[in-house]
Amino acid sequence: MISLAGALVLVVALASVWAMVGVIWTVQLVHYPIFDAIDRGVDDDRWRQFGDRHRRSISWVVGPFMLAEGLTGLWMLVDPPGDISRLLPVVSVTLMAVAYGTTAFVSVPLHEQLATRYDDGAHRRLVTTNWIRTAAWSARGLVVGAIAVSAITR
Repeated sequence: MISLAGALVLVVALASVWAMVGVIWTVQLVHYPIFDAIDRGVDDDRWRQFGDRHRRSISWVVGPFMLAEGLTGLWMLVDPPGDISRLLPVVSVTLMAVAYGTTAFVSVPLHEQLATRYDDGAHRRLVTTNWIRTAAWSARGLVVGAIAVSAITR
């Protein structure tokens, strides 16, 4: 039987991962593709304003979800809910590492490259490589769902 702590961790894990799935699909299909339509202004001044606002605003959206997701992911790895096998939590944390690693080592540097001026190549790479994060977070959402089902039905 699942403990109260395990149930709370699962609820927070499910909420945070599926929030990130929604965010990443919105970014992939709506937000990133329209970067090339932003009025760049004179000497890219409007582009820089847009980029600064994007980075500040998105951090407030994804920061709490990623923190909750990271903490609950590690918790489930150390103490799997409902005494399930560690296999699914290991897969879940691996997918989280792929999403976070791609964010840190690919997406953030591309955003930094785009910080001062718009660049078609950097924009294309941002949209293309974001599919890695989209796939990792989507798969992670399914795995966390499978963890919840396994833990509850034990």
